[in-house]
Amino acid sequence: MVFGMRALFSGRRRSIFVPGRELGAYRNDLFERTQRIDARLSEVADDVEALRRRALDPDETVERLTIHEESLDSEAEGLRGMMAPEELHGLHMEYEANLERALRGLVTVERGCAITRLPHRPPDDEEPFIYYKRGHGNVTHARLRMAEIVEVMLRWEPGKPAEASVTARLHRDEA
Repeated sequence: MVFGMRALFSGRRRSIFVPGRELGAYRNDLFERTQRIDARLSEVADDVEALRRRALDPDETVERLTIHEESLDSEAEGLRGMMAPEELHGLHMEYEANLERALRGLVTVERGCAITRLPHRPPDDEEPFIYYKRGHGNVTHARLRMAEIVEVMLRWEPGKPAEASVTARLHRDEA
């Protein structure tokens, strides 16, 4: 019996804390990565808003958006490589999907900028501004949803539900 107790406690104590360490490492990586993504999406939204107000030239905007897109693509690649706890897989995937939505919004704005370069385009054509508005909406709404998801993922504790719905938020606010 003593031998069994010694085998039970010798060198195995560390493995008990591995999930906690893994969760901590995941949260740290998630926090840092999502902060960079949010800051970049904020810059994208500001650039598109300036374009919509005609304070920024479409050609200059495309250059800026290209830089933003490359940065966000590399962050998205890093997100795909992260190992989320099993209970957070759904939220992690939803975060990735919303990042893709923001990237599609960015591409929509780029399409609007491309329309401005078309020959024989009437000077009072509002079509590019429809693309700008739609793209800005996609970026903004995706960013808001991503912030909600990140808040839930960072606060999640093992054994508790991992939900980022309106109902879950209301119940969390009541507690």
